[in-house]
Parts: sequence; C-alpha cells; structure tokens
Amino acid sequence: MIAGLIRSISPENDLDMRRAKKSTGLADILRLLRKVSSVADEASARNDAISDILHAVCDYCEWPVGHAYLRDGDQLSSAGIWSISSTIAESTIAEFRMQSEQTVFALGQGLIGSVAANGTAVCIGDVTQKDGFLRAGSAARNGLRGCFALPVKLSGRTEGVIEFFSPDVAALDDELLELLGFVGGQVARVLEREQVLKSREQLASDFESQVQGTVGMLGAAVSQMRSALDVLGDSTEQTRTCSDGIDQAARRALSRIENVADQMETLKGQLVVVGADAAETVKTTHEIGRQARDMRDGFATLQDRAADAEKMLSSIAAIAAQTKMLGLNASIEAARVGEAGKGFAIVAKEVKALAGQSASATDEISRWMSSMLDAITQAGGDIEQIAVAMDDLQTRAEATATQTDQQAGICISVASDADAAVGEARLVGESVVEISGAIKHTDTVSNELGYAAKNLEAQGAELSTRVEGFVGKILVM
Repeated sequence: MIAGLIRSISPENDLDMRRAKKSTGLADILRLLRKVSSVADEASARNDAISDILHAVCDYCEWPVGHAYLRDGDQLSSAGIWSISSTIAESTIAEFRMQSEQTVFALGQGLIGSVAANGTAVCIGDVTQKDGFLRAGSAARNGLRGCFALPVKLSGRTEGVIEFFSPDVAALDDELLELLGFVGGQVARVLEREQVLKSREQLASDFESQVQGTVGMLGAAVSQMRSALDVLGDSTEQTRTCSDGIDQAARRALSRIENVADQMETLKGQLVVVGADAAETVKTTHEIGRQARDMRDGFATLQDRAADAEKMLSSIAAIAAQTKMLGLNASIEAARVGEAGKGFAIVAKEVKALAGQSASATDEISRWMSSMLDAITQAGGDIEQIAVAMDDLQTRAEATATQTDQQAGICISVASDADAAVGEARLVGESVVEISGAIKHTDTVSNELGYAAKNLEAQGAELSTRVEGFVGKILVM
C-alpha cells in the first residue's frame, strides 16, 4: 500500500511500489482507520493516544520515524512523542531527535512553522537538500531524507504538526494525502478531547471550589448563627432573670402603692373630717371672741359706772362732813343760848351722830367700791386677754383650717397620683407578662433556628459529598 501511495523518486524503487500495490487492499486501509478511530475514541491520555496513532501510521506506511509538535501560543515545540521503528536503533537518530526536541518553531519559521501558519500538508522528497530546513545537517548525519508534515487543525486553527521521516527519497500521492488528512483529524479529536477534559476539569474544579466555598460560607454562617444563638440564649436568660426581678419588684411596688393609696384614701377622709372640725372650731372661736369682746365692752361700761359711784361717794362724804360741821355749829349755838337751846342741842347731837354714821358708811362703801372697782378692772383686763387670746385662737384656727384644706387637696392629689401609679404598676405587670411571652417566643425561635442550623450543616455536608461524587463522575466521563 505504501508503495502505491508514496513513490520513491529513485527508479529502483518503482518496481517495489508496483509490487506493493498488488499486495495491499482496502482491508489494510480500513484496519488503519479503525485503529486510529479506536485510539481517538478510547485513549484517556493525550500523549499515549498520539503515540499510538503515530505507531499505527508508521506501521501502515512503513515509515520508520514519526514525531509530534504541539502549539503553545505562537510557537510550536516538541511534545516528546515519537514513533521509532525497531529497524532503526535510537542511537542512530539520537542527534536528530535531540535537535528536534530542542528546536522551537515560531509561526512561519522552518518547515513546522510554515505548516502551522499555512495549515496545509507538505511533502519534502529530501530534507537534506531543502533550503530552510533547520535540521538538515542532523537529518543527513542520521540517514533521514524523505519527510511528510501534516497539520493538526482544531476549529480552523493549527494546534500541532505531525512529521514522518524515511531514509528514502519519496513523494506523496493524493490517496495518502487524503488518508493522512483523516489521521490528522483524529489527532485533532485527541487534542480536542484533552481540551474538553481540561475545560471539564477546570469547570468541575471551579464548580467544586464555588460549591465548597459556598458550603464553607454556609458553615461559617451556621457557626455565626450558633454563636448568635448562644449570645441570644445568654441574653434571653439575662432578660428572663431581669424580667423575673422586674415582675417581683413590680408586684411589691404594686402592693405598696395600693397600701399607700388605701392609706391616702383614709387620710383624705380624716383630713376632710379635720377640715370640717377646723371650720367648726373657727366658727366657735369666732363666737367666743365676739362674746369676749362684748364682755370687755360691758366691763368697760361697768368701770365707768364704778367711777361715777366713787364720785357720788365723794359727794356723800362731803355732805356728811358738812352735816357734821352743821351739827357742831348747832351744838355751839345751843350751848351759847343756854336753856333755850337744849332741844336744839339734842337735834344737833343727833345730826352729828348721823353725820358720823354717814361718814362711816361712806368710808365703808368707798372701800367696798374701791375693792369692787379693782375686781372689775382686773376682770376687764382678764376679759381683754381672753378676747386677745380668742382672736389669736381664731387666727390660728383659720390658718389650721386653711392648712387642712391645703393638706386635703395635697392628699387628694397624692391619692390620685397613687391611683395612677397603681394603674401604671399594673401596666408594668402586664408588660412584664408580655415580656415573658416574648421571651418564650424567643426561646421557640432560638430552638427553631438551632434546628435549622443543624439541618443547614447537615445539608451542607450532604451537598459537599454529592458535589464530590458529581465532580468525580464528570471527570471519569
């Protein structure tokens, strides 16, 4: 077959080529196609697949040397993939192989760079005579002449170049060109699979990283949630303790405020009674004061009458003294007239005696009147003091009544405030009850969040396991 597809330039090889045509057939071509397709379908490693394809082509074409270059950016370098026939010792082509692996071709440079840039296959009858073939010297020294370079295209871009070498000078016909074009397509499938696998691995890695990151974030969120729940639990416990303390304090305060309210209500009633008594006392003291002032005025009149009585006594005493003088004069005249005046002397004597008695009675009455006047004066002074005291008592009673009214008003206001405080204390108690209900609700929510955190953690672990399994399945597909 190879003789029918690749013709040696030398005449001595024409006979061999005609004989080869007779001994080959369609079965060999199909065998090569199946082999290459099978390798492209089943091989898992890129280098192994390309190596197997090179071996299959070299065996079919009976070309002893096959080699692959792969593209990296705008350069092509040796992939280190060789197919060397057992009929050639590796030491024989060691120089050519080393130079091939060390040489890097830019696009358009040398044979490899030109094939990559143009995207078309090239057949060189004798590379040792080819201008621009960078490895011509080592090829000549290692006995290599004929060369065929095949581009490996993927999505219109040359991703690699496969080259084959023979010790003979050769040419490539159309049938082999078409066949090797198929081979290049299979190598392209291998590279495509590698790219797909790399892309799949990258996607799987990115997906796994993202999922694991999400799971990690979920774990961190769960951890933070648990920490928050712990803090919330501590706060709830402190709130519960404070609420219990507030409830007890509110109950005690409510009891005390109710007692104060009751006592203020009692005090209010007593102050009302005291106020009424004070008003009555003011009225009584006012009446007594009035009576004392009337008595004081009466005693003043009595003192005036007593003074008049003293004047009358003074007049009576003067009359008594005159009467005595008249009796004395009458006795003197009676004695002077002698016997004729004896009767008149008796009258004079009686007048003198009566004047003496009048003077004595007048003195007695004067002493009694003086004593009575002193008593009246003293009583008047006492009555005056009583009147003043009653006026002062009335003023104090009025002040007491006013203060009592004020205190009653204050007591009423305090009682009202106490009633309001009772209502507020009861509202506080109701608020404490609501707080207790809220704390219970918070406990319920905290427990639900705790269960949710556990479920999230379990789901995160399950998700991580499933993702690992999913990624594993993707990578083995």
